[in-house]
Amino acid sequence: MKTIVSLIGVTGFVLLASGCLGTSRAQQQAAAQKRTFVPVAAPASPQTTRFAALKIRTFRALPPFDAHTFIVRRPGGEFVCDYYNTWIAPPGDLIRVQTARYLEESHLFSAVYDTSSGTLPPLSLEGVVSELYLDFTGEKPAAVVMLRLLVLDERAPAFTVLFSAEKSGRAEFDPRDKTAQSQAFGMALTHALEALTHALATSSLPH
Repeated sequence: MKTIVSLIGVTGFVLLASGCLGTSRAQQQAAAQKRTFVPVAAPASPQTTRFAALKIRTFRALPPFDAHTFIVRRPGGEFVCDYYNTWIAPPGDLIRVQTARYLEESHLFSAVYDTSSGTLPPLSLEGVVSELYLDFTGEKPAAVVMLRLLVLDERAPAFTVLFSAEKSGRAEFDPRDKTAQSQAFGMALTHALEALTHALATSSLPH
């Protein structure tokens, strides 16, 4: 009787171990299929310098678009996470870096400093990513980016807002191409930044 019990115990342990190992392998395979991306905006067109120096401060992505995973909008308007396609860093940080590079290339400001810089220029910029998702509700899937920029007066005690605008970008992509989604995000971000830069250029910020 003891032998039978022992055999049942060993068999159960082997089956349990096999199940655990199988789960582990499945998790490893799923992790291996994950792809990480960075949204890359196209280079900005240089313009005439019009404004004082600027420091780039924090960018905040609103939920659910602050997730590391791609966010997908399904037919019917439901938002879901794409587990297999992720951002390499928080999306707010990635778009902040792209915005800083884009504004630096545009030459609209006499200088563009990162938030870690000890320099205290007269202007600062904050951003809000209000939309960042793949839209599958239309005839063709598209990446959507909506971005709000706020320029603040660093010399005012209350950080007075001198400029505020929200612009969006949209770029269609071929869902059969595994890299097309990330490239579409970059193009949509480029469209939003182009529109925001145009709005900045026509504003009355300090020189």
